[in-house]
Amino acid sequence: MKRLAVVAAAVVLANVVDINQGVVLPAAAQDQAAQVVAEVKKALGGDTLDAVKALTAEGPFRRTMGQRDMEGTLILTLVRPDKFKRSEEMGMGGMVGGPTVERISAFNGTEAWDDIQNRGGMGGGMRMMMRGPGDGPGGPGGPGGSPLTPEQIAQQRVRRMKMELQRWTVALFAESAQPFTHGGVAESPEGKADILETKDEAGRALRLFVDQSTHLPLMVQYMEIRPRVVMRGGPGGRPGAGGQPPSEAEMRQRMEEIRKQGPPQPSQFAMHLGDYKKVNGVMLPHRIGVSIEGQPNEEWTVEKYKVNPSVKDSEFEKPKA
Repeated sequence: MKRLAVVAAAVVLANVVDINQGVVLPAAAQDQAAQVVAEVKKALGGDTLDAVKALTAEGPFRRTMGQRDMEGTLILTLVRPDKFKRSEEMGMGGMVGGPTVERISAFNGTEAWDDIQNRGGMGGGMRMMMRGPGDGPGGPGGPGGSPLTPEQIAQQRVRRMKMELQRWTVALFAESAQPFTHGGVAESPEGKADILETKDEAGRALRLFVDQSTHLPLMVQYMEIRPRVVMRGGPGGRPGAGGQPPSEAEMRQRMEEIRKQGPPQPSQFAMHLGDYKKVNGVMLPHRIGVSIEGQPNEEWTVEKYKVNPSVKDSEFEKPKA
């Protein structure tokens, strides 16, 4: 399976060619896409894949966040068709006994929520704040640059989680609420990949690259806004007045400074899939990497999958304070 990772890393849009050497009409592109999807589903498990209603994946990951490398454990829980949860517990790479951050994001089909808990600290305490698109003062803001209302923040959070759920559904099951069309063929020295294209919740292109020889997914390519990370305290953290850890007021001021920089522009992300192994009759990737604008950002090794585990609906509800 090493070939999968090599091909995924080499595939770029500059190498996309039209397999018909001409204009592909929408109907023809959908027919081609349907054929590729059928081949992918068969390679992933066929009827056994269709019988998967729930899935969990767990393992260690390492991620670059700003100037820091973070590492920890990532758990994904997915219940088809519309429930998703991502749980991370992480600390700074190579540091034993240092501060840790637990981040949970969940979507129950209609509502989404995030929760971040900081534990421990050093140098007066380290605190991490992560802001996605529209999440409060660190987001792009509303019309005219004004802060988003709580309702707007909730709406954008739901859309963000829907898009993440869609990416995982495309990657693991080759399924999308919007129909796929065939976007051509990507070539690399290692081989060729069919491109299946659909749209995400924001109307942006979402592409699935499929190895023509194995019919297994290689990569999911999409546009997304990079999360903004603000560190408070700890080594390398920006101090507050008098060299002390920044106060809550200073943190709010820094978030306001970030907001005034204007809406960030989407970057090109790619989820690379490799090291496929069969689990309960389903082929699943055990090494998943994320790159941003071609630069490696995250690597996740899935050590344990559970196919069709019992998952209660309460798992996706936000705990009461």
